Amino acid sequence: MVQTVRAGRVPRAGDRGGWAAAPGAEVVFAGQLLIGAVLWWILTPPSDDYGLGPGPGFGVLVLFLAAAAITSVLLLGAAVLHALVFTRPALALSRRTGRRLVAPAYLLGASAACALLPWCAGAPYAASLAWIGGSGALPLLVAGLGLRSTRSTAFVGTVASALSGVLALTALIVGLELTDGAALGEFEPPRLARAQYAGEWRGTDGGVVRLQEGGDLVVEDLPVDRRRAGGSDHVVTRCTATGTWQERPADTRVHQRAGVDLSVTDCAGWERTWQVAGTVDRPELFQVVGDPDAGGLRILRRVPVPPHG
Repeated sequence: MVQTVRAGRVPRAGDRGGWAAAPGAEVVFAGQLLIGAVLWWILTPPSDDYGLGPGPGFGVLVLFLAAAAITSVLLLGAAVLHALVFTRPALALSRRTGRRLVAPAYLLGASAACALLPWCAGAPYAASLAWIGGSGALPLLVAGLGLRSTRSTAFVGTVASALSGVLALTALIVGLELTDGAALGEFEPPRLARAQYAGEWRGTDGGVVRLQEGGDLVVEDLPVDRRRAGGSDHVVTRCTATGTWQERPADTRVHQRAGVDLSVTDCAGWERTWQVAGTVDRPELFQVVGDPDAGGLRILRRVPVPPHG
């Protein structure tokens, strides 16, 4: 039997089958999240792993495997939860009352209530409301149109899935093209001239290193890892001494960045090689402590020079 729907009447849930409450809403919301994640990944510059991360080929492989396994599960869970909280109740109320404007009114009210959560955490309320309500508008529109369509719910969901995938792929290709593939590249450390090394550097674990323009240096209370005699474990001591420094170019043969060699003879366990990191405006010097697989680091940050005048 073919059911007819009067013009202007909002279809009932029973008119369209079991999943007809919000056809396509989940995949549309998941597609929005996927596109947003793609754009965030493309527009975020590569972070510095201080030489402790995997190689670029292995890193790309892990990225795609993680995206296929973990991200898909998170997207699906978020999409189902969003539909249960926003889209399905909105359309159910619209069907119950027979008024289509009830659906967007419910979406606005639910978004206003949910926006209180990020607001309590310190986020601006208006921006939170705009993000939450805006992300629910397209799923609600697609589901509403799907309910009024003569097509099956499976067709609506398939079309929504295909369009979401195409848009995400388009965002990926266009974004990589506009950024010259920066997201796929490695972090590029800054290139500093000798004069940019001279000055005061403060350690993230305490201590100060002052590099003078003439090549002398002063170390104050800088932590140093010293191996115990006859053992493999380390003990941290504090170094206060003087010495010399010199600029050192990069050595691609051993995957070593440019930086400086700090020569100090009065501190047991002192490691002279420091590599450059950070940015030109906020440069850093670092060295790996102990086993590279353990990820131990010593980091020095350049103290900004106050402007003259």
